[in-house]
Formats: sequence, structure tokens, C-alpha cells
Amino acid sequence: MTMTTWMALAAIGLTLVAAGLTRPYWTPATKQLLRKLAGFRRHEIAIDGHQLVYHCCGKPSSPPLVLLHGFAGDCDNWLFYVRHFRRDFHVIVPDLPGFGETGALPQRSYSLNAQLARLAAFFDSIGLHRFHLAGNSLGGYFAAAYAADHPERVASLALFNAAGVDMPHRSPFYSAALEGRNLLLVRQAGDFDHVLKLVYHRPPWIPGWFKRDLTKQRIEVAAEQDQIFQEIFEQRLWLDTRLPRISMPTLVLWGDDDRVLDISSVSLFRQGIAHAEVAILPACGHVPMLEKPNETARLHRDFMDRAWRPLLPSDPPSAISAQSNAFGR
Repeated sequence: MTMTTWMALAAIGLTLVAAGLTRPYWTPATKQLLRKLAGFRRHEIAIDGHQLVYHCCGKPSSPPLVLLHGFAGDCDNWLFYVRHFRRDFHVIVPDLPGFGETGALPQRSYSLNAQLARLAAFFDSIGLHRFHLAGNSLGGYFAAAYAADHPERVASLALFNAAGVDMPHRSPFYSAALEGRNLLLVRQAGDFDHVLKLVYHRPPWIPGWFKRDLTKQRIEVAAEQDQIFQEIFEQRLWLDTRLPRISMPTLVLWGDDDRVLDISSVSLFRQGIAHAEVAILPACGHVPMLEKPNETARLHRDFMDRAWRPLLPSDPPSAISAQSNAFGR
């Protein structure tokens, strides 16, 4: 996030003090306010034993756009991104099983195939038949695999610093993971700053009260999230054989200073998805929708405009029908 965003958070904190709201309620109240400003509407639905929490914004009659967060993230990863899409799309942002308010269940698998089955059940349950799909990191891994397995359901695909392929050049995160260390976990107070330095090109300033609460929340779920990570990482089901089945318009977008998933991964996505467009954001890390939400959204929207250009009279009727279905109109 930008410095302006976090300065706004500091101002919110001062407002909460002025309003007489006691300290333990600052962070929940701030999150609730930010979600309201984003236009989020909270929902729950039963999926495979989970009460899956998801948020929506925009008009339900608009074309659906699903956004999937990465490892240890939640719907808040997209708070400053959705404003660029909510006017023209019905944006749907789930807390993936194992994370956020959805949380994890003991003795459940969170492997790629288990999560794909849950996503498929979720999309069916809320009536999504054809939609635009985007994901970051682990969410990009799930998005790419789902798009490959269900190409008829996905109108366009956007992968932001996505997992799912091996990387020709090992990142600091990947090298540590091979040694059994997960650098994305927060096990003690100082780890939160280390995570920020890992995922951002330029770590943002965060108000101290907000950072302390986020750190506490991450420490509380570190053990269960480590189990989820170890299951996925030990399997390492690369998407090499799936990628050629991705037939819809696809954008592969990467921050050029990604220390989690090295930018060399882009070459493997290019090999697997021959028609994919590639965009590289300079001076950006692993979470472009957080670090550079405006630039990322512009590239994403430009891609979607090109992918679904207004059809000319010379276009065949089948193409017109295909475009109409893709946009849910």
C-alpha cells in the first residue's frame, strides 16, 4: 500500500480515539470501515464443512469478476483494488478455506485438488456459470489450475505473481522453503517486518497500533497455516501439463522485484500459455494489487478491454455469441 493509504489509517486511529472507542476495538473498527469504503458486502456459505466467508461489491447484474488472494492473505488484500472494477463488474472476493474469516478445519486437506474442489463447489453454489478470474500468488495457482480444468467457465484469466511453476532462478523464499523454513509466517513480533520486506519492493509505513494487532493475529494462526503450506509445498503439483489447456485470454503480471516467486517464473508461464500477454511492473514486489493498486488495475482493465474488444460487423455470429456469454449479458 502507498504511504497515503497508511497515513489515512493513522488518521482513522486518531478519529477512533476522539470518538472514545477503546483500544481493543480500533483494528476491527478500522477493517470494518475500510471494507465499507470498498463497497464490500459480507456473505457466508457452507462449503465442505467450512463457513466460507466472501465479500461482494458492484451490481449483481454486472459481469462477475472473482479475485483470489495468496497464502496467509484474505479479502483485505483487494480492498484498494476493487474500486477500479466495482462500477462495471460484480466483484466477488472469498476468504479461501484455511485463511481469513473462513479459517482452517482440523484433519482437512488443503492440497491443490482439495481446494479446487471447494472452489468449484463455491462457484456452483453462488450460481457463477461464466466469470472473469484473477489471483495472486497461491490464489493465482488455484486460478490457473481451475481455468485449465474448466475453460468453459472462465471468460478471462489474470495471474499476478502466481505460484504453480518451478522457477529457473530460486528466490530467497523458495531457497528457504527447500530448507524447511517458511518466511511468510509470523511466529514472533519481529517477523511481521521481515514479511513486509519480503513481499514489498518498498515496505510501507504502518501505524504501530495496527501493525501490533496484525502481528498478533498472524501469530495465532501460524501453526495451522504452516501445516497448509507444508502440504502444498511437499506435493508441489506443477501446472506444466495443465497450462496448455488454458484457452481463454490470459494476462501474466509480475512485479520485477519479487523475492517470493522469482520473475524467472514468467518464462515458464509463457511457454505453457502461448497466447498469454505479459506485463512487468517496475519497482514492485510480490503483491502488486497492494503495492501498486492503481497501476495494476490499469493494466488489468486494459487487458480486459483488448481481450473483449467491441466486435465488428465482419465478425462471425458465433464470435458475437461467445462475447455476449463471456460478459454474462
